[in-house]
Amino acid sequence: MKQIAIIVFAFLCVIAAHAQKGSGVEFGFALDAGIPVGNDLKDYTKVGLGGDATLGYNFDNKYALLVRGGYLHFTTTGAYNEHHVKSVGDGFVKVVGRYTFPFRFYVEPQLGISSFKGGAGGRYGVGNSGLTYAAAAGIFIDKARSFDASVRYEATLCDKGVNIVGIRLAYSIKPGTYF
Repeated sequence: MKQIAIIVFAFLCVIAAHAQKGSGVEFGFALDAGIPVGNDLKDYTKVGLGGDATLGYNFDNKYALLVRGGYLHFTTTGAYNEHHVKSVGDGFVKVVGRYTFPFRFYVEPQLGISSFKGGAGGRYGVGNSGLTYAAAAGIFIDKARSFDASVRYEATLCDKGVNIVGIRLAYSIKPGTYF
């Protein structure tokens, strides 16, 4: 038992020392907003609001691989609202690569799946799912790279196609930083 404790303690020390160099696990959460610009949602909704959570690994100060999952809620207008479809939800999971340039600017290619739900089905119901791809550009607001803001273009390949231009404000805990 004592040997296991020593091994675990040594392992944690190595991880902590390595995390100071910018690599290690990252956890974060964000507020999202999206404006539909595609053929499907644009005519029936205005702005979507929601959030997401991110878990990933920073290989160093430049490269990171993340998994991001979240939800956007779009309030409907026009024909959808008249036919009792009050909202459309976008649940998504994406794999995200991030490259950070000098001066805290970053880009993120994203690939995943989105599922749009709303209404009871039929002509005015929404129930599409599809492959989602996105490209985001952002900037870390502080030196610790805990707060960031980004803008993205996102498209989902489904029946009529769903395209969104989004804004994201995030907070994350990076390797070597604390609350």
